[in-house]
Amino acid sequence: MGRGTDRGRAAGGMSAAGRLLQGLGLWILVGGPILAWWPAALRLPELWLVVGLSLLANVLQPAYRLFTARPREDHGTFLQIMLTVYLSQALALAELVVRGSRRPPFGAISWIALGAMLAGLALRTWAVSTLGRFFTLPVTVRPAQPVIDGGPYRLIRHPSYLGALVAFVASAVLLGSWIAAAIGGVTLSLAFRRRIRHEERLLEAGLPGYRDYAARTGAMLPRLGGLQALLRGSS
Repeated sequence: MGRGTDRGRAAGGMSAAGRLLQGLGLWILVGGPILAWWPAALRLPELWLVVGLSLLANVLQPAYRLFTARPREDHGTFLQIMLTVYLSQALALAELVVRGSRRPPFGAISWIALGAMLAGLALRTWAVSTLGRFFTLPVTVRPAQPVIDGGPYRLIRHPSYLGALVAFVASAVLLGSWIAAAIGGVTLSLAFRRRIRHEERLLEAGLPGYRDYAARTGAMLPRLGGLQALLRGSS
């Protein structure tokens, strides 16, 4: 989720199959007991779309271990974000089960939510790919690390966080779990905001040129000046 050293990439050597099994195990652990209340949910295409895209995200991103030693600079932000994600997803499944047959049918809003979830996953994957070996899950900085300002980082400093936020909120909307979407959107935004605060402090202190880069880009949304410069450059 941040920029830093390879030592911060917990469980980075796990294979794609291992990451797939990791994601599947988490879904069974979190969703199994909830879906047991209403087995008919297993016939809903939106549920399998959410599960499938979540597993794809797990395969495309670096692996992790939830409870392991993190650098002091992380301030527990990685654990906070991941627990918030798990709880918001569990709440979305619980709301799906409680609504049962009263939930809205798959329609236009479902397609929009699916598109938003795909867009969020694509943005996060693009961000991870752009950072390459400098992408880490804990907050840390590598000596002589450059400022990455290409790809999605041209306009915003934390596109991976924005992509994750959009994807997780959209997944709750796709399930028809509007309460979970609202709660997850707020709690995840707060978790990312705390993460960004600590990360920005570390990057400004240890990454030459980052302060100037931050002055011309937005944290999770583009600044007007950056958009204007992009449009001038493409004209």
